[in-house]
Amino acid sequence: MKKNMQKTTMSENLETYFQSFRRNTIGVNHEFKSVYGIQNQLYADWIASGRLYQPIEEVICNKIGPLMANTHSFSSETGKASTYAYHEARAIIKQHVNAGTDDVLVTTGTGMTGALARLHRIMGLKAKQHLSGSLERPVVFISHMEHHSNQVPWQALDADVVLIAPDEKLQISLENLETQLKKYADRKVKIGSFTACSNVTGAIAPYYQLAEMMHAYNGLCFVDFAASAPYEVIDMHPENKNQKLDAIFFSPHKFLGGPGTSGVLVYDKKLHQNTHPDTPGGGNVKWTNPWSDYGYHTDLETREDGGTPGILQVIRTALCLKLKELMDPKMMKLREKELLDLFYEGVAEFPEIEVLGNREEDHIGCVSFNVRAMHYNLVV
Repeated sequence: MKKNMQKTTMSENLETYFQSFRRNTIGVNHEFKSVYGIQNQLYADWIASGRLYQPIEEVICNKIGPLMANTHSFSSETGKASTYAYHEARAIIKQHVNAGTDDVLVTTGTGMTGALARLHRIMGLKAKQHLSGSLERPVVFISHMEHHSNQVPWQALDADVVLIAPDEKLQISLENLETQLKKYADRKVKIGSFTACSNVTGAIAPYYQLAEMMHAYNGLCFVDFAASAPYEVIDMHPENKNQKLDAIFFSPHKFLGGPGTSGVLVYDKKLHQNTHPDTPGGGNVKWTNPWSDYGYHTDLETREDGGTPGILQVIRTALCLKLKELMDPKMMKLREKELLDLFYEGVAEFPEIEVLGNREEDHIGCVSFNVRAMHYNLVV
């Protein structure tokens, strides 16, 4: 009985802790008209996209908005304010993922799809063609847990893409990865691009161990944090240096407050192969003259930030990351476990509900299930 009382108290404490965040989520008490009458909206698609957050909208409108201007200029108060805010936001993003001094931040597009495409171009992978049978042909290892944006873009390259078979627990198999690394040991470019977390089952992948395995065979390890970034700590440089992450990418629109953000890519500068910026233009050109000569900035982050940047997108991204830190991933983990336990206890009473994946694995608060003999639209 004492144990049950402690459990109830913990549940009440967690509910209270997250109550203000819930209350400030735009649309949390929204009602809509359906064929069954007026319904309370229940949003259950956080894996696809986050929701707007009232305090962030107020910061954008009331603090950033009045001084909004283009960056690249210190000749006006608005230009200075926007430039300072933009660079502070970029620093917050790099700090949040524990980026090192040799890591380059690129914000681009609307999610990790655009970020990964940018990485392909930066590495010169899109330019290499007709390498079949050559040791120069890159080999890319992916897992069964990838979503389409970390699968199809690799398959569209002139590279060999190898799917690593899972182990008996449906987790990414280190043993099977090593077998394939030995098979392709003579390839000069070996890339492992793995999800940090399944966006179907919520299972967290052993990406640090995967990174260590890739590095042991002179390979690179990229991690897609699209599904888990809103909830888990991201650390590109863990204590074990062999487990460092060579590149990461994620979609901040999946965060609370995140719609309207840009995609985030952070990569080790050793991956950079382009002699010219990916997007030449104002901001990354250092000088020009009347005789068609020009020169670019040598700093990689400046070179890869041509034209007017996504100022509000980047500032919003930084605000989302600060909100995540305020909510605290440790507290989110406790709340997720509590809600997952309630879910599993509830569905156990309905044999027609089939939950996908292995519930014993380390999870984020994401589940997917089938209902036998019922169309999914009737459930939704």
